[in-house]
Amino acid sequence: MLFISFFFLLTRHIVRYFNAITDGLKHIASGNLSYRLPTSRYDELGLVAQNINEMAERLQQQAERERQQEKSKMELITHVSHDLRTPLTSIMGYLDLLRTRTFKDEKEQERYIENSFNKTQQLKRLIDDLFEYTRLTNEDVQLSFQEVNFSSLLEQMIAEFEPVAKEHEISISKNISGLPVLIRMDIEKMVRAIDNLLMNALKFSVKPGEIKLQLLVKEKRIILFIENDGLPITQEQEVQLFERFFRIEPSQLDKHMPSGSGLGLSIARNIVELHAGRIWLEYEEGHYRFAIELPLS
Repeated sequence: MLFISFFFLLTRHIVRYFNAITDGLKHIASGNLSYRLPTSRYDELGLVAQNINEMAERLQQQAERERQQEKSKMELITHVSHDLRTPLTSIMGYLDLLRTRTFKDEKEQERYIENSFNKTQQLKRLIDDLFEYTRLTNEDVQLSFQEVNFSSLLEQMIAEFEPVAKEHEISISKNISGLPVLIRMDIEKMVRAIDNLLMNALKFSVKPGEIKLQLLVKEKRIILFIENDGLPITQEQEVQLFERFFRIEPSQLDKHMPSGSGLGLSIARNIVELHAGRIWLEYEEGHYRFAIELPLS
């Protein structure tokens, strides 16, 4: 009896702690992932309780990620539905006017056709941006890397971009070394990222204006700067620029520049990060300086 009394006296704390563990497991199993076991012991049972708490923490984080993914999915559907419906409604309206021949003369008919075509182009850009964004955010995204002379690639892109910029009263100045700058990259995707920055600068530049490009080589990395002057933005807008679906309408001074999908800068950021690089904005009183940093081969 003396032995049994001492046994229960010595083990009652262990039994009580063991019961606390089993009760805690019931709470966690019932879905209360924020429940944590007390870790007052430093023996094997204390180690078990600590491991259970770490397991609950991981499960809680996973559940939170799944909730965020579901929320993001719903936001994606909502934004895409809205963005696609707007040009589609316009196209249907113009086609109905053409179908019912509700136009005064041939000139007005041509205007309806031109407007319908422009809206289909806008619709295509929205769909392309959405498709590219969903591909880039997929964990299984595959890049096709090859070594390329980045200086030559930029020169080619600028030559193709200059006529478009000239139509919008924008001149291009560049400071790019003629020396080879070799980088391993997925050419198609990196061209998409840089083109998004160029089109963003074109869209939001004060007109007439200038877009400046500068390429710097620093040790084992390069930095590409794309600068323009535009209308001022708030600090909150500056922070949100790279967020998906965040957009600022183009300047009213350029009525021919359509609003975008709000995915361009987000796509550029994803592409650059997939290349082990980074992208950022240096902004000051209406002066925009976007930068892309990439590792050299």
